[in-house]
Amino acid sequence: MRALIIDPALHSMGGHHYNATLALKAKLSALGIEHDCLGSANADAQTVRELGCAPCFTKSVYGRAYEEPEEFEQHVQTRVKELSVALKQRPKFDLFILPCCDQILAFALARYFRFRPAPHLLLWALYAPHHNKSIDDPTATHLRRETREAFAALQRIVGLERISAFCETPQMADIYRDLAGFDFGVAPGPGLISGKRVHHQDGAPIVSCIGFANEAKGYRLLPEALREVIDRDHEVRFMIHGFFQGSDARDQAPVFAALAELGPRVTVSTEVLSQSDYLAWLGQADLVLLPYDPKVYETRGSGVFFEARRLGIPVIATKGCGFAQPAFEAGWGVEIPRHDASSVAAAVLQALQKIDDLTSHARTASTSHDDVDDILKTAITRILSGRGRRGRAGQ
Repeated sequence: MRALIIDPALHSMGGHHYNATLALKAKLSALGIEHDCLGSANADAQTVRELGCAPCFTKSVYGRAYEEPEEFEQHVQTRVKELSVALKQRPKFDLFILPCCDQILAFALARYFRFRPAPHLLLWALYAPHHNKSIDDPTATHLRRETREAFAALQRIVGLERISAFCETPQMADIYRDLAGFDFGVAPGPGLISGKRVHHQDGAPIVSCIGFANEAKGYRLLPEALREVIDRDHEVRFMIHGFFQGSDARDQAPVFAALAELGPRVTVSTEVLSQSDYLAWLGQADLVLLPYDPKVYETRGSGVFFEARRLGIPVIATKGCGFAQPAFEAGWGVEIPRHDASSVAAAVLQALQKIDDLTSHARTASTSHDDVDDILKTAITRILSGRGRRGRAGQ
């Protein structure tokens, strides 16, 4: 049995796309499944080497102008051609895994398999049709239409019995059930597969913000917010990491320079972190700060949030971010009431005052169980069961 991981946005170390592929490869290896990987045509040498990723795709979900309808059709045609070239020299795969499937990839796969036997598909839809806009944005009407068309074609060509689809939040799953016309489950996407909390000796609480510093992550609020917290709490420390090369916020350098000027209680890094460095950084946190824009994150998930949950670390997140609602409800999250610096500071101070209670609830919410393990095993069982039925029918 063979599986193929396809992610057109996989191009460099660190971040969701790298971590998802790394986790999938480890899980497939543990299950004894042969596998291969297709990533961005711009994938760097280290990513290609460490993940065995074949450079393939010239565009990703982040590379669209979202013009109608010619741009969509052009991207789909390009994706089909790139898939055809990449798969021509490869043996047949039983399972395609799509950690970040958008409407372009869905439609391209439907067209590619129009005249070929289709494998089983396991996919996660992480974003709304526009990756930086809400589903009800009035400028996204044509994107909803193209998404319906793409997933209808995928369902028609591949067949529902061969598709397992998921979103990371209930809100996003509702969106895709409506758009695609078939069921989407709710499960975090593949993420880092190890890690543990690090207990520091001095007792000063550490608040950490970590990840890909795109505009919607709210890093611009941090210099003012942290200055206010430090003035009022003389023990707290901050660890602020964010890499922004290739993001939609390339002018973030002054933000990180301002953070570095806040003094010795603020550690700042803009480096791309390896898996071990990421885990070491995150594992030191007593609180994880997620000052995300709720207009963008109303329905979509957060890899950092899911990692914090796995490690039992409480979170501070903006009210209206759908991914954080379970933490608010279960007592291991504190709401930032408005998306501004003063509200971020107030929420951090509130979390520091009740950090023991938050940590206790976070530990209860943490689990060593990984939904992705079950999802992969179920997909493999379905594939093997289908082989058995075909074998019996041919006897």
